[in-house]
Amino acid sequence: MAFHRIFVIDFAGLGLGEASDANRFQSVGADTLGHVAVSWPDKLNLPTLQQLGLGNIRVDHPVPGVPPVDHPAGFFGRLHVQAEGNRRATGLREMWDFTGRERTESVFDTLPTAGYDVSLAGPFLSYLQTQDLAQRYQLGSNQDAFRILYDRLYQPASGLTYVVLPDFRFAGSQQDPHAFGESLESADRYLTQVKHDMGANDLLIVTATHADDPTMAVTPTREYLPLLAYSPSRPSAHALGIRRTLADVGATVLENFGLAAYAAGHSFLNEITQ
Repeated sequence: MAFHRIFVIDFAGLGLGEASDANRFQSVGADTLGHVAVSWPDKLNLPTLQQLGLGNIRVDHPVPGVPPVDHPAGFFGRLHVQAEGNRRATGLREMWDFTGRERTESVFDTLPTAGYDVSLAGPFLSYLQTQDLAQRYQLGSNQDAFRILYDRLYQPASGLTYVVLPDFRFAGSQQDPHAFGESLESADRYLTQVKHDMGANDLLIVTATHADDPTMAVTPTREYLPLLAYSPSRPSAHALGIRRTLADVGATVLENFGLAAYAAGHSFLNEITQ
C-alpha cells in the first residue's frame, strides 16, 4: 500500500477547455476555467491550486491569473470522458464503476468489502445513494463539504474519502461566472488547510466529473477535466498527460489498496510513486 488514506475532491463543473469530441455535445468553444478567469474583475486568486499545478496543465493556453509554476507541488494532467453520454452522472459513474465478474460494481463497495473505510459526501445523485457499504453524508454547499473533509482528515482509518463540491454546478447551471469564480477562490482557501493537515502517507486527488461552463447555454459542457495529485511524501512532481478515461482515478485507488485486478482504466499510481 503506497498511501494509507486517499482523499478525492470533485470540483464538479470545473472544465479546462473543449474536449476533442466537443462538437458532438454542442460544446465547441467551451472553457469553464478560462471564461471564468477572463470574466473576473481582477485576476483569479488560486494560490493553492496554482501551486499544485493547475496552471501547468494548460501551458499551451495559459489561464489569466493562474500561470504555470516552475516547480509544482503536485502531479498534473487532464481527463477525457470516454463515455458516449454527457450527463452530470456520466463522469461520476465512469470514474467509479467497473464490470465485475457477475455484475457492474463500484470502487465504493469493493473497498469496504476488502476492509477499508469509504466516506462519500455530496449533493446526492441516485448513484451515490445506492452505495450502501459506504458512510454517506448529504450536503448543500462547498463549506459543508470541506467541513466533512476536515473531520475525515482527523480519522486514522485507512481508506477513501470522496467529496463532491456542489457550488460549481449551481453557478454553471445559473450561467453565473462571478459566482463560479467566488466558489473557486473560496475552495482554494479551504484546500490550503487540507494540504496543511495531510499526513505523510496521504494522497490528495483534485479532479472533476463534469464541466459546466457558465458562459454557455448548454449544460453540462464537454471539456477536458482537471487531474491534480499531491502527497507530502512526494517532493517532486511531473505531468500525467491526457488520460483517456475518468476510470483511471478509480483504478489508481484500487491499485493502491491491492485491488488492481478489479479495475477499469489505467492506474497512474506508479507514475506518482516512482
